[in-house]
Amino acid sequence: METKPYRVLLYYLYVPIENHEEFAAEHLAACKALELKGRILVASEGINGTVSGTIEQTDKYMDMMKSDPRFADIMFKIDEADGHAFKKCMFVHAMNL
Repeated sequence: METKPYRVLLYYLYVPIENHEEFAAEHLAACKALELKGRILVASEGINGTVSGTIEQTDKYMDMMKSDPRFADIMFKIDEADGHAFKKCMFVHAMNL
């Protein structure tokens, strides 16, 4: 069976994120540098996202997330795809809950 060239990652993790607005801005820049597309919601209580990219891009993203001690235990649901699942560029939104 042939592996598809893209992936969609779905994830969330309840974890305290201090300065979540600053984190969201930094996270957006990192995601844009990786050329991911999708939507990520960041709050002081945690993170919830769905992003798409190539296998290489999504591997780098998962490595980046797991290298942060706050997200070391994050679990990703991974679906293969033929292309980007999202038409729009990356969106990271800081929420105040």
